Amino acid sequence: INFWATWCKNCLQMNATTFKDSDVIERLHDFKEIQFQAEKPGDPEIKAILDRYNLPGLPGYVILKPKL
Repeated sequence: INFWATWCKNCLQMNATTFKDSDVIERLHDFKEIQFQAEKPGDPEIKAILDRYNLPGLPGYVILKPKL
């Protein structure tokens, strides 16, 4: 899960550089990306989701694994 916001400079930088890098694209090929736009991280509903994944701020990245 890619937690981001339009006002987050680091989020925009990651999307413009790191996630466009061919090596990163190759390594993430087998993953499904979910983008969670967290414009107002202080909003109680958004904060609850960020807290669930122990994310102190943006950007934040979470890799979920299936239970086997």
